[in-house]
Amino acid sequence: MSQARVIIEGLRSGIPYRETADTMTVGRQDNLRSLAALMETVAAGRRPKTFGQIIRAQYGEGKTHLLHAMANQAWDANWVVSMVSLSKESPLDRLDHLYPKMVQNLMRPGSRVSGLQSIVTEALQAALFLSESRTLPLSDRTRLVLDNLARQDAGFEDLVGDLEGNFLTAVELKRIHRENFSKSIKLPASRMKNEVPFYCVLVDWLIQRAGYQGWLILFDEVELMGKFGRGGRARSYGNLGRFLAGMGERTVSVWAVAGNFQKDVLIDRGDLERAPEWLMSRPQDVELVAGARLALDELSAARPLDPPSLAAVKELVGQVFRLHQEAYGWTAEMDEMAFWERVRSQLPSTDAKLRTWVRLSLALLDNALLYGADGGEVRAGALGEVDLSEDDEDVAGVSRRRIFD
Repeated sequence: MSQARVIIEGLRSGIPYRETADTMTVGRQDNLRSLAALMETVAAGRRPKTFGQIIRAQYGEGKTHLLHAMANQAWDANWVVSMVSLSKESPLDRLDHLYPKMVQNLMRPGSRVSGLQSIVTEALQAALFLSESRTLPLSDRTRLVLDNLARQDAGFEDLVGDLEGNFLTAVELKRIHRENFSKSIKLPASRMKNEVPFYCVLVDWLIQRAGYQGWLILFDEVELMGKFGRGGRARSYGNLGRFLAGMGERTVSVWAVAGNFQKDVLIDRGDLERAPEWLMSRPQDVELVAGARLALDELSAARPLDPPSLAAVKELVGQVFRLHQEAYGWTAEMDEMAFWERVRSQLPSTDAKLRTWVRLSLALLDNALLYGADGGEVRAGALGEVDLSEDDEDVAGVSRRRIFD
């Protein structure tokens, strides 16, 4: 399939392939420059105010497309990238469920293979590997994983799997250590959700030792944490704040959230005050209070994406016009300017969302390809808005807390 066809089919399906983001990103240069500056600061060893950014926009305004453009920019700068959509399977309030998605979706520059296997192998080839690791702030468990990985002997594949979130039991880790070092070791009991920050520090360091500039984690559909109950939202804010405060020396995160999240969740549900109070009332969660306050401050201050100028939209529609003909091997009976005027004439407002412009353009071009220049009229309706009502119970009446606890 040609690149033009990949781009058009990506636009049609709503899936922003890398090729689509490479070619079709318009009007977002300020956002890309801001992230590039943050990444340069972190890669230079300087500590930024926060290790992340929040993107706020309504459905259809290009949040996910921008995330893919950021991924392309990061790969070009020799960063490793993970992209994760938050969901019930990858919830922000449970890092032990979220972490596997982060590392299993991790992609190196120029590679189509995800995961940590190659990064671990490359890192182990670096000089002074173990001696330089001694300054890392690791837990007993993650130190044990690292020491046994360095042996490159018994249990190596299982240890890489552990790093990727297929967590080994304490018994399995101690058995691998005994095989590698011919002696037993004590391993204090710990909960995996408390181990994840140490795993992030270790992965961050391995990425550096493998020769990459850092780790960019792109979180999409962040607004879905608004469907959690009060406790789930409070923990989610705390964990978001952990990433913003820095989960590793060179780990940067970007969070894409719906525009209505501020009003519908932060304000209408009183989360700005109640979430930190709820965490403070629970001894096992009090350590998340500082992170929650940081996250709430950043979410409250997040400005919506600026709408692209009409000139930028015209450029986007022109690209769709040219690529559609290249993708399907045809020549339109109208020129690019005439097509632009036709698209404009069939929109109720030039303030329409980017996705509406794209879908209308594709529909008109599909009709023109099949039926000629007068292939019929297409009208664009309004895009919907994500429902952020709480969803603690599923259709079968099973509590979300029961699923994840």
